Amino acid sequence: MADGVKTDTSTDTGTATDAASAPVPEPRGEQQPRGRFALRDDRGMTAVEFVVLTPLLFLLLMLTVQFALYLFAKQAATAAVQNGARTAREEAAANGCDQTTATWPQDAVAAVTSRAQDLGGQLVLNPAVKTGFTTDPQLNADCKISLVTVSLHSEVPSVFPGFGLTIDVHAGGPLEQPVRHP
Repeated sequence: MADGVKTDTSTDTGTATDAASAPVPEPRGEQQPRGRFALRDDRGMTAVEFVVLTPLLFLLLMLTVQFALYLFAKQAATAAVQNGARTAREEAAANGCDQTTATWPQDAVAAVTSRAQDLGGQLVLNPAVKTGFTTDPQLNADCKISLVTVSLHSEVPSVFPGFGLTIDVHAGGPLEQPVRHP
């Protein structure tokens, strides 16, 4: 302030030259190519990815459901066959094993079918139950049956038309009976 000259110490940022030199943002939707070979932009790629991936995700979901149905039906069938084998072993040992009057095969089939319907409901379709036994002529007992077996063959409901799965389950065990000693 010495000679009456006034000096301005404030900075002026609102000049016209500063606003013109600032970078202008690009309008939305207009993007520059990303490289030398990028001929088109990637607008609409989300819709294309959705159209491609959605059926694959639904297929994966349906396969998971089909696998779960199969495993649950197999578990129910296994429990049913084990119950039928237990019934066959108990009845064959308790009631004798005369092949003409034995009722244990029919009782085992009834036990398997009943238990499969109780546990599996509509998951064990068209069950086919078979019983069998193995004889041992060397067995020193009243009954010569040494092993009783029960098997179940069934279909599993399908999520996909024409995609049929089947279950084959087997169970058995030795016939428990007193053995005569010589």
